[in-house]
Amino acid sequence: MRPPHRSWRATQPRCAPPAAHPKEVQALREREVGGEAAARLAELDQRRAAWQARVDAYRHERLAIDADAALDAAERDAALEDLRARHFSGTELARIRALDRMQQASAGQ
Repeated sequence: MRPPHRSWRATQPRCAPPAAHPKEVQALREREVGGEAAARLAELDQRRAAWQARVDAYRHERLAIDADAALDAAERDAALEDLRARHFSGTELARIRALDRMQQASAGQ
């Protein structure tokens, strides 16, 4: 029987400590929100991890472009657009551009 509806966000700190083993997290989720919801959350975790890996790879490659003193502003912009297009598509492009703007703003650039 599925437990009564509870906000997952409200239970997450208790259910998913940062160092928790994935099997422990899954078991806690199943108890808190039921098997189907726990499976959907596990799938979401995997999608988020895959996205973060792509962002990390992009950021690593972007560092080389940003550090290349031989590129003028137009060449740098073109290289960054090419890099984005190789790593992302569709709405992801808008998302990574927004993340880039946020990173630049927080770095004071």
